[in-house]
Amino acid sequence: MVLCQSQAQAQEALTRVQAALGDLGLSLSPEKTRITTFRKGYAFLGFVLSRRSRRMRPKSVKKFKDQVRAFTRRKHNFDRSVIAKLNPLIRGTGHYFGTSWSTNRERFNQLDSWVRMRLRAMKYQRKSRHDNRKLRIKSFVRLGWLTLESILLGHANAHRPDSPQGASTGHRLMTHWWRFDLPPAQGSPGA
Repeated sequence: MVLCQSQAQAQEALTRVQAALGDLGLSLSPEKTRITTFRKGYAFLGFVLSRRSRRMRPKSVKKFKDQVRAFTRRKHNFDRSVIAKLNPLIRGTGHYFGTSWSTNRERFNQLDSWVRMRLRAMKYQRKSRHDNRKLRIKSFVRLGWLTLESILLGHANAHRPDSPQGASTGHRLMTHWWRFDLPPAQGSPGA
């Protein structure tokens, strides 16, 4: 990516880059190389950057959904291990695309809703809107599920016991969650 002040400077930069790469025996890809303005927007490193927005590009959304689909097949059982597999994917996507300058809040809200739908369909072996009342959002939070929107808003640390906020409800939530996952150790309060 080369930023310039005018169209003429951009043309000059393009010829210089082509010449420099030609000396190295390389060439620019015609489908990926273009001169555009910031107003029209362009795709770069998984984002679509423009004057008004900085959001995930559709190819990145598709890749995220494909990875979630791999973990949430209806033929598998829904349990805490599914949440444990999803959380690193959600955390990585949220931290990469949820920067302070991004405009992904609405997109993250849509993706969170879509992931919940996949988890409900996995739990009840079907896709139905009536299942929203049976398995509410707070049930997912109790299981330790991270949301993209909470990472964007900076609330993800509330569920970590080592964070300053974790001394409140987040710490009790994690302690409660671990009691169901692992048998209590000898001599611990839960034994």
